[in-house]
Amino acid sequence: MNFLHTADWHLGQTFYQYDRYEEHQHFLDALLQILETENTEVLLISGDVFDTANPSVTATKQFYHFLHQATERFPHLQIIAIAGNHDSPVRLEIPLPLLENTQVHLIGHIRRNEIREIDYDALILPLYSKGEIAAYCLTVPFLRLGDTPKTENFSDYSKGITTFYQEITERALAIANGKPLIAMGHLHASGAELSEDDTAERPIIGGMESISPSCFPKALKYVALGHIHKAQALGNAHIRYAGSPIPLSFSEKHYTHQVVTFSIENGQVQGIKSIPLPIHTSLLSIPERALPPEEVLHLLTALPEATSESTAPYLEVKVLLKEPAPELKDSILKTIANKHVRLARIDVRYQQQNKANQTFLQSELTLNDLQPYEVLQRVYENKYHEPLPDFYKLLFEEAMGLVESEKSLIVNR
Repeated sequence: MNFLHTADWHLGQTFYQYDRYEEHQHFLDALLQILETENTEVLLISGDVFDTANPSVTATKQFYHFLHQATERFPHLQIIAIAGNHDSPVRLEIPLPLLENTQVHLIGHIRRNEIREIDYDALILPLYSKGEIAAYCLTVPFLRLGDTPKTENFSDYSKGITTFYQEITERALAIANGKPLIAMGHLHASGAELSEDDTAERPIIGGMESISPSCFPKALKYVALGHIHKAQALGNAHIRYAGSPIPLSFSEKHYTHQVVTFSIENGQVQGIKSIPLPIHTSLLSIPERALPPEEVLHLLTALPEATSESTAPYLEVKVLLKEPAPELKDSILKTIANKHVRLARIDVRYQQQNKANQTFLQSELTLNDLQPYEVLQRVYENKYHEPLPDFYKLLFEEAMGLVESEKSLIVNR
């Protein structure tokens, strides 16, 4: 049985002011070709199918069109997509009535029975090869605190996730009758490598939600993870992030964007390999490290002239200032007016001195660079002149989950 593992599509993302529909379609077209070349039988999409909980009509149609193309072109392909933290569980599961008796499975919610026990059986899917069950998949979506089993310390999110995987694996072993088990997940695993400037998927609750890769039960033959955008294995080759298929921020421009394929033979995972993906639109930082304005403008002058033969890259301009320069943006725009680039971001850094008389750079952040919890931290610190107390972290995460659920219900009404 041949598998393909991918994650973090973020369909519908707006890259600063630019729509990325064509870039995502370029990826989806390449994915269809890889599915054919690799003779794939199971496609695993490990969360963050969409960029927001309320994706645009265009992004939703793009996903459904891909499902139609894939199932029509490969009638025996099994597709499993789980919800990530960016997805609305309700929105992801909307087409389920139309997908009954098909091999497409969209998993958004953790369901409970009449006595409020987690319905693990609904998350354990048989995988078929040549008409027979060859393996089982544990389809675990992004878990919020209320989704996890009760532990001694109910607020211990990490412990709750660990217990969830232990319990669902025990249940799957009782069902599988010796067949191999693979698992999906959308979470932050400790030890995962990130770019220093990565602002896309920082720890959601101050790092408290990170779980150790050693927490995944040894009975799992492969763990297909999403959430971290840098493709990587976590100590063991069979526990890995597929990474994002396109660079979703300038910090990801040097990542290797890829999908992962593997097979199960004689009950064991074999042939794990990464397949690089073609990049439709490149990301360019001028310069790589912030420099004074006059030096930056000189470098921008050397950029190639505009051409219609290829897609213009997104441009990030990095500038080092001693004081605010209101005319800076106009100067940059004039310099690149006829250049083969599209200005996406101006990254301004200020040279600062600390009490030890050491020089360091202070970034001028915008709301585009911050996660919601970071905004709360900064507002609190500015108002009360002290760090935000830790107990707000779990409250904030719970509130954000409720907001996303309400948005989904309003849309469905």
